[in-house]
Amino acid sequence: MNQTSKEQMGLLNQQYKALDSIYHNVAVKFGLSDSIFWIFYALCESGQEYTQNDLCNDWFYPKQTVNSAISKLVTDGYVWLETVPGTRNRKIVRLTDAGKRFSEQNVQVLMEAEQRAFGRLTQQERQTYLALMGKHLSFLREETEKP
Repeated sequence: MNQTSKEQMGLLNQQYKALDSIYHNVAVKFGLSDSIFWIFYALCESGQEYTQNDLCNDWFYPKQTVNSAISKLVTDGYVWLETVPGTRNRKIVRLTDAGKRFSEQNVQVLMEAEQRAFGRLTQQERQTYLALMGKHLSFLREETEKP
């Protein structure tokens, strides 16, 4: 079937929504909001340190969303905030022992499922997928940021 660019874009957007739905359903299964789920994910995914500002920039969430999510995670005992030396109010978000246990029992399980699913693609398919996604995002950013 020879689809038009408009039809392909519609299908692509449906696939994006399907992917969002999968992650949303996982977050609900874990008893988390989407934003709290993605903060847990970010803290587990790379092992790097994140400040609240980093989470906003790297994961494309508004500051208020991240601040609210972090406040809830602090209250629930899953994270604590460590002030960055030499700064006034920059704080690194750290998992507590309870947060680490929760992440290992839930978020890590999802990450393993992601790895298994992605690993079912060939190396070439994974590279092509990532390259094309990056190219599409770059072009879309250009198109939407035109004056």
